[in-house]
Amino acid sequence: MKLVARILIGLMVWLSTGLAAAQSAWTCEGTPVEPCVTRHGRLSSQNGIGRKIWLVGTTRMLAVSNASVPPVIEKYLEMTSDNHSYIFGDFEVCFLEPDVPGHIRSACVTGAEKLVVEPLRRREPPFRLLSTWPANARR
Repeated sequence: MKLVARILIGLMVWLSTGLAAAQSAWTCEGTPVEPCVTRHGRLSSQNGIGRKIWLVGTTRMLAVSNASVPPVIEKYLEMTSDNHSYIFGDFEVCFLEPDVPGHIRSACVTGAEKLVVEPLRRREPPFRLLSTWPANARR
């Protein structure tokens, strides 16, 4: 019984550090023009503007200015990889320029949670990155 408890505690610590890593690995190098907000969106990588977030339910796009992303999602944004995917989730975004209707808006991401990966090249269903989900929502 003690062994099972230790394993469960170890698993919980490991999963919680994964969530912390997904949150802390984002760095914003610009100066926000307004307070940061959480938005549900789809992060993608492509030619041209390297990383973009589509704000789900709108026609709005954000140009992500972060130089790097957390290791937990990096492999899903590599365009030449079989793992290339869309990443849906709740992103903490800081806008780096004022809003101009009809134009893509520059922003940086300071955190992300509840990430779901939708593979683009492989025939498999979307899946959760459990390390980015709160412990009570990992079912």
